[in-house]
Amino acid sequence: MRRENARLLRRCAGAGVAAALAVGALALPATPASADSAISAGEQPFYSHYRLNSIHSAGYTGEGITIALIDGPINAGIPELQGAHIESYAPCSVSSLDAHWDHGTVIAQILVSPQFGVAPGANLRAYTKSFSGDSTGSDCAIGQWGRGYSDLALLIEDALNDGVDVITTSSSYPSDYEGMRWALARAIASKVPVVACTGNDSVSNSTEWLPSWGGVVGVGAIEDNGSPADYQNWGTPLSTAALARPLARSGVAQERGEWWGTSFATPVVAASLALSMQRWPHATGNQIMQGLARTGVGGNGGEWNPYTGYGALDIYAMLTTNPTNFPDENPFMDKGTNAVPSRQDVQDYIDG
Repeated sequence: MRRENARLLRRCAGAGVAAALAVGALALPATPASADSAISAGEQPFYSHYRLNSIHSAGYTGEGITIALIDGPINAGIPELQGAHIESYAPCSVSSLDAHWDHGTVIAQILVSPQFGVAPGANLRAYTKSFSGDSTGSDCAIGQWGRGYSDLALLIEDALNDGVDVITTSSSYPSDYEGMRWALARAIASKVPVVACTGNDSVSNSTEWLPSWGGVVGVGAIEDNGSPADYQNWGTPLSTAALARPLARSGVAQERGEWWGTSFATPVVAASLALSMQRWPHATGNQIMQGLARTGVGGNGGEWNPYTGYGALDIYAMLTTNPTNFPDENPFMDKGTNAVPSRQDVQDYIDG
């Protein structure tokens, strides 16, 4: 049935440590055989690329900002997440595959690891959703809608109910579901950025990923030299791009490894928005996104291209450009003639 099929979601992650893991359901991640020191900032490619040492030393760490991560569960017991401000929320019983534990845990490290996270001072509120292959309990069901309370659209609504500042997710979502139309319309009306990956299928204008929806910050991937990654999807869903090869620890085997994919570029952008919100507390969420769109490398102050959107992320430029001078409008609404939600959808939501 269409509603259930819409929830067989994929992740924007490529091969990494997860490729070597057995895939099976489990209640808790395994304990490592021996202790291992935390990955350091000096080992992390994106940390130096984005001059995060200087940014954090200046006091911009995302403090006071809450980021919602809607993804697989997080193993907060790994060394890289010790001391991070993480609150996990699961509205119903989800038994996640090993790979989904890994996915959420790696993204959490990029967001808020005290060692190398982009926004180590931010509060992370983690919402566990079900991906394809996960098992959900009967408490998730809404009528015949088996994955209801672990569904992406409803978790976006939950995050908005909780008053988060930024929402990030790295999963696909076909554009044929009415619930997502209104969840995103609400986020747009509330001026809360929703950041999502564009996918790794190397195709143009894909509708299988959330950035094809209006108002979503669609994130692609670049390599260390600034060139677009050859695996990323490109075209109208793309808003920006960021480095996407972090060194991180898996959530289950707890092994270090390099990960790749637009899944891991997405939290770099989401956490950067949190830094900008701390830096510019009087700017609206729309103006923060305007700042992102107007400071990208190669974007020439707001020009769009199909390979890096409005330009690759430049955190320093975004933090040093006052966004309160920009329009209080979501700059990512126009994703083609039939983009959903439309501006009229957002107005209809506002009008009740």
